[in-house]
Amino acid sequence: MARTAILVVASSLLAGCFSYIPARPGEIEEGFDVRARVSPSAGARIAPLLGATDARRLDGKLITNGADTIIVEVPTVMLDNREFGRTPNQRVSIPRGDLVELEVRKLDRWRTMGIVGGAAVVLGVTLTKALKGEPGREPLPGGGGTDAIVFRIAWP
Repeated sequence: MARTAILVVASSLLAGCFSYIPARPGEIEEGFDVRARVSPSAGARIAPLLGATDARRLDGKLITNGADTIIVEVPTVMLDNREFGRTPNQRVSIPRGDLVELEVRKLDRWRTMGIVGGAAVVLGVTLTKALKGEPGREPLPGGGGTDAIVFRIAWP
């Protein structure tokens, strides 16, 4: 049962605590995390810059929010792994005419509270079981016996 609970909590942690809310390009401040959906022609133009096959959905940080163009900094695909741990970013200019949809990333407080609460319950149950022990498995009073494993090594 504990393993099932751990799997449920782990899968909910992987689901994330964020959601995307639709927004107008002029309403979002620079520096926020955004998701931009662009037209197929813009996606074809942007894909070689990012090293991706499909770039119609761009997740990144809003750098500039101009009147006719927005600039989003998005991670690129690493072709060389010499710089392990570092994700190179590319700034992409998107004309407003090519922008199909723009969403801003927001923290989902209820989902976050549910995940933290679930993790606390699982941790509490696990610690209680570990500290309480199982009936019939307590050591005998006064010591006696050992839990050591003895290996016999014989030389020829």
